[in-house]
Amino acid sequence: MSWVAMMLAGGVGAVSRYLVSLVVTKPFGTLIVNLTGAFALGALSENFVLGTGFVGAYTTFSTWMLETHDLAREGHRAAALANVLGSLVLGLAAARLGIEVRAHG
Repeated sequence: MSWVAMMLAGGVGAVSRYLVSLVVTKPFGTLIVNLTGAFALGALSENFVLGTGFVGAYTTFSTWMLETHDLAREGHRAAALANVLGSLVLGLAAARLGIEVRAHG
């Protein structure tokens, strides 16, 4: 049963990622997904199906890396650096916030 739940959660995560990409343009859509994913994983880390299935399918590390590379290659080095630093700093804060919500929720 947990495999079925994992597949369903992963499917919902992948579709959720796609819907965000329709609403928010890159690289900001990826940033939004990574921040909300960091928060969700912090909040759901004790739930294997949701943490691994949903968040695993939802987050976009590889897309973040590719978009950052493309920004730098196209001469937008400041935007590439801001994307990396912003994602790291805000992502860590989002994960911490998710953990705090879980602990006090």
